[in-house]
Amino acid sequence: MRVARSVSLDEVRIEEVADPLPATGEVVCEVLACGVCASDVTDWYVQAKLPAVLGHEPAGLVTAIGEGVRTVSVGDRVAIHHHAPCGECRRCRRGHETLCEHFRSTGLEPGGFAERVRVPVELVDELLVLPDELDAYSATLIEPLACVMRAQDRASLRAGDSLLVVGAGCNGLLHIAAAHARGVEVVWVREPRPQRLALAEAWGAEHHGNELVDVAMVCTPSPDAIAAASEAIAPGGTLCLYAPPAPGAPLAIDGTALFMRELGVTASYSAGPGDMRAALRSIADGRIDTEALITHRLTLQDTARALSLHRRGEALKAVVVPNGDPA
Repeated sequence: MRVARSVSLDEVRIEEVADPLPATGEVVCEVLACGVCASDVTDWYVQAKLPAVLGHEPAGLVTAIGEGVRTVSVGDRVAIHHHAPCGECRRCRRGHETLCEHFRSTGLEPGGFAERVRVPVELVDELLVLPDELDAYSATLIEPLACVMRAQDRASLRAGDSLLVVGAGCNGLLHIAAAHARGVEVVWVREPRPQRLALAEAWGAEHHGNELVDVAMVCTPSPDAIAAASEAIAPGGTLCLYAPPAPGAPLAIDGTALFMRELGVTASYSAGPGDMRAALRSIADGRIDTEALITHRLTLQDTARALSLHRRGEALKAVVVPNGDPA
């Protein structure tokens, strides 16, 4: 089979590797589509992984199952999650399952930018069978939406709250949609690019001025944007970092203001199995429309271009289609 292997930050090679075979309890899936995530083009984060087959937002077709697999069958279309928590450690018990050591040690083989993936036994129970009406392209947004929903949970966003979303890329737009689904009073947005600002407003956000908000969700790694967002939070509100600043980047947040205004500061990394199930329900029942977010569909051969489009900010969401016609 073919894989798109990133060998450096600006080079992707199409390679032939052996087809994966399922061991006992494992599953092999043909990758129908795999979304490009912002983390796939976060240079300092990716550099430590290279060389690697990236891609962790795949939807697939089950083509082979190992002995003992009962939860899915050959022919099922599935959303494939990339990690699984143990559910028993201290971090899992305290609600930080994405920080679980087992969570971070699991993964797909070789990665979503490939014609097929092997789903190890730890992840098989996390496969989500897709309803007939949900296409594979839209299903690549299940994982990003799951991350968004978890972040809003961590920020304690509730019905009647006001939310500021900083950055109106794909994840920012998902935050706007998910917040409205929660029944927030108003969603404000900050976005320097006019086209994306207009899109955010079309999704139901209002251009932010000087209004104080209950929660600020920062979907950019910019330390300046994070600091500015902290100043827009009302007393008792919460700042949530949704995108990681580069290692060592200082955050210019006023500690006295944090104390005197009793501001909460949190962050949210990835998503757990329950978040994935909730995201699938929200997309399948039509509460959150994801299809409009996909701006580019490219072949496996064009994986480098898909990554480049995201790195340059030209794609809202690019999807790689390893098998067949991406049109």
